[in-house]
Amino acid sequence: MQKIPEGLIDSHFHLLSMQKKEIESIKLLEEMKLLSMTGIDVGVDCDDLKERALLTQSYPFIHLSAGIGPWGVGDDNPPIQEQLDTLTSLLDCHTVCAIGEIGLDNYWKYGTKELQEQLFTCQIDIAQERKLPIIIHNREADEQTFQILEQYSFKKRGILHCFQGTQELADLAVKKGFFISFAGNLTYKNNQKIRDILTSVPLDHLLLETDSPYLTPVPMRGKPNTPLNMIHIYEMASSLKAISVESLVLQMQTNFQSFLT
Repeated sequence: MQKIPEGLIDSHFHLLSMQKKEIESIKLLEEMKLLSMTGIDVGVDCDDLKERALLTQSYPFIHLSAGIGPWGVGDDNPPIQEQLDTLTSLLDCHTVCAIGEIGLDNYWKYGTKELQEQLFTCQIDIAQERKLPIIIHNREADEQTFQILEQYSFKKRGILHCFQGTQELADLAVKKGFFISFAGNLTYKNNQKIRDILTSVPLDHLLLETDSPYLTPVPMRGKPNTPLNMIHIYEMASSLKAISVESLVLQMQTNFQSFLT
């Protein structure tokens, strides 16, 4: 069994989604604790923060974000303002490190583009008011995301998570002070474009993630993903950046702390 270095950062995972795939959260969190791992359990719905806060309350190395993804405007969802009210009421009761994940998705075509943009920008405004960074979901919406980010000056850093966009969007993100986070699909055979973009991202703007339980990296494909698979993403990124895994671990720790502060 491959030895996992201590101190790896997983900047984006979903504990509740892992539970649905029969991954035991407490067992996983205990394993992460033994490995001195840290990272962000990322919100996806307006009302999931309370449950996640209870789940992680004994694990202070797990940070929480909260937000409503573009699926929030899909069929059978409450009105946007009702969801935002639920989210903000929970934010008043629980500590989070960021607003997210929020953003745009033209692959699944939730609701309309206009409603997705409304939900996205409303949550950017919430983050700005609360002086929090944002975590962005962008799938096949590069131009829209670019245009929205251009309109803002961000006092707090953000993350473009699971990056699979254009070089132009990556360049704008860096210009805005954002981090660009790459997931397990970095290891997939047909994703040379993403590997090329990672190579271009300055080390001090880079983060890594699993997006567990999704996007399981090679050589673990076919199984539900967990943060314990981070080592495979680190190895790919260190190879692309031509630095040692040990050096990359230290850089990710520095970058993550910068994001949190």
